[in-house]
Amino acid sequence: MVPEAQARRGLTFRAFVDPRCFRCEFFNACAGSIRHGRRYKIVAVRRASHTCPILGEKMYVVEVEEEPLRAAIEARAAVPGVRVRFERIDCGMRECPSRRLCAQAPLDDGEPVEVVRVVGNVACPLRRQLVLAELRPLA
Repeated sequence: MVPEAQARRGLTFRAFVDPRCFRCEFFNACAGSIRHGRRYKIVAVRRASHTCPILGEKMYVVEVEEEPLRAAIEARAAVPGVRVRFERIDCGMRECPSRRLCAQAPLDDGEPVEVVRVVGNVACPLRRQLVLAELRPLA
């Protein structure tokens, strides 16, 4: 569920789940199927609404799809439509300009993902063949 002001088809948002939500009677309908910190796009807004006991705001039930995440992956695995297990690339170079795309990617090691599209090459000081790809988590 999202606040009334955000209940618009096509709007994207980052999900933040308050710890108090876990005790709420609306948890399963509201935040039970989303992942904290991930970006979502609203694909449909339903008529059903509830008042959030935490925020005190009118919330609408929406259908969402998770937005792809961007991360560096090995070029050989970067084929749109391919499903792979994400492996974080951590060469240990703290000053690398690509570090946030490799070692700080917003995915867990071993997490199943689908390659949505290849955005471009990643400059690697160690000359590894890396690309920036949009990945959709499958789990």
